[in-house]
Amino acid sequence: MSVALHGNLRDFGIGEVFQLIGQQQKTGFLEVEGQDERIRVAFDRGAVVWAETTGPYDQAAVGDRLVRAGLLTPERLTYFESDLAGSDDNLGDTLVREGAISAEALNSVITLVTRDTIFGLLRWRAGSFHFTSKPVIHRRDASDLLPAEQILMDGLRMVDEWQMLDPSATRDETVYRRTGSFDLYRAAHRDERPERLAVAERLFLLIDGRLPNRRIVDLSRLGTFEAASVLSGLLRLGALEVVEQAQLTRRRRPVPGALRAAGLSGLASALAVVPFVALVLVAWLAARPLVAPPAPLGGDPVAQADHAYEVVRARQLALAYRYAQGRWPAGLGDLEALEAPRLAVPPGGSYYFRQHGDGVVVLAPQPTLEPEPGER
Repeated sequence: MSVALHGNLRDFGIGEVFQLIGQQQKTGFLEVEGQDERIRVAFDRGAVVWAETTGPYDQAAVGDRLVRAGLLTPERLTYFESDLAGSDDNLGDTLVREGAISAEALNSVITLVTRDTIFGLLRWRAGSFHFTSKPVIHRRDASDLLPAEQILMDGLRMVDEWQMLDPSATRDETVYRRTGSFDLYRAAHRDERPERLAVAERLFLLIDGRLPNRRIVDLSRLGTFEAASVLSGLLRLGALEVVEQAQLTRRRRPVPGALRAAGLSGLASALAVVPFVALVLVAWLAARPLVAPPAPLGGDPVAQADHAYEVVRARQLALAYRYAQGRWPAGLGDLEALEAPRLAVPPGGSYYFRQHGDGVVVLAPQPTLEPEPGER
């Protein structure tokens, strides 16, 4: 017989819930619902198996992080998601079986998503929770599981220290430039383990004065707190400085930036600029998003370039819709919820998606900047 535990976070804090589940070595699922987000945590005999923000299917947050970390393209993720329909497999099992990623990489991302999710959850002050005791089926090794009490202690420590970090290091949109050598950080952390210093240096080397904080953190494959802690230390030592928004605006070419798509927010439609051929393609992409239609016949290079642009644009609109709504658009009418400025796609680039509450932030791969005088 399953046992349920439920309540309100104002009366019974999430830390107390974790402690109770850990001490009693419970197995089951904890669901916590806030104003615009729902989180699910799986426990096996008091240890955390995984935790993630709920999405259109199990491990949707893992797929999202794999794309953000550069381990999987959005198109490949979409392809494997289509295999999940009518299957008992989850996304991770499918990716490993098909050789898309290694089991080791998958486990590291699951752990990363789990720690980030719980770190965010521990900062909640309102919401409701419901724990149901039932079997949890998983293939993770016991050594990969996180004891509930240990992850709670680590999480509460991180929540306390978060308040003392440099505020710019905790903001997703901050852009940095390097102003010193990583040796400054290495010298100040002589007692740090070599592998942790190597990870911190990888984060440092990703900083180029253009990419925003969130993108750098994702590519470094560090947790949100750990990355912010490293960035805060680098700033304090003078190895980094914040690039002011005015400088970015002055250097950036007039190419539209980010498209924000969030659930059913009623954003205005701007699709009138998309030619008919691209609109037809959007619906066609819902069924076969990885295959491009044949190019126009004839040798007109301008027509072929226009066609190629609209193919890319339609693909990105369809991808944006799928990330925002959790499904492919059935037709043109479905795209009216998106605000669609003219999407610019650098050669070989793809758009960057990040879950945020009940919606998604869709960002261009990288801003195109004018070089400073003397940089040519």
